[in-house]
Amino acid sequence: MATIDATGRFLLTPEEPAGAGKIREVLQAQRGLIARPEPELDAFALELAHAAADLTGAHTLPFAMVNLIGPGQQQYFAGLHVPAEPGGKIPEVDRTMQRDLGFCVHALDRGEALVLEDITEIARYATNGVVDGVGVRTYLGAPLIDADTGVSYGTICVLDTQPRRWGRTGLELINGYRDRLSQRLDARRTPEQ
Repeated sequence: MATIDATGRFLLTPEEPAGAGKIREVLQAQRGLIARPEPELDAFALELAHAAADLTGAHTLPFAMVNLIGPGQQQYFAGLHVPAEPGGKIPEVDRTMQRDLGFCVHALDRGEALVLEDITEIARYATNGVVDGVGVRTYLGAPLIDADTGVSYGTICVLDTQPRRWGRTGLELINGYRDRLSQRLDARRTPEQ
């Protein structure tokens, strides 16, 4: 998938091939994934957040999510962990976000894990709206890939407001969690109709 348009302009958000969103939607539906919170996926996101915090020695848990990127311009966090505010309160957050915000569409486009230790050091990503709007400084994500078609149908990710040195261990962590979740979701798969 191209990240440069026909005029040679560098694209900040990858363009999607025609029909890719519909294929992704079918693959999500086969696994029972729709735009609704899933307690099982929320628990998975919390487990991933704990593992990421342990890996980096963070004193607080980062954000973690299981992200479904729809056929339109929206993303939906079917699994979500949000860090507690000072005092321990978990804030209510919207589970939807525009497709061009965040970094999961880049992992989806790449078809492999994306490791951004300090987003502000990478011009392509530093201008993304979540950097200034939410204060995101680090991202570790991997696409969920259908084994039969090779099509990415979602992502898992961890992000935080402080840069984190993920290194090779971080890459292994996110790929391991991606593989575990893929197996669980594939077990829910229903045949095409």
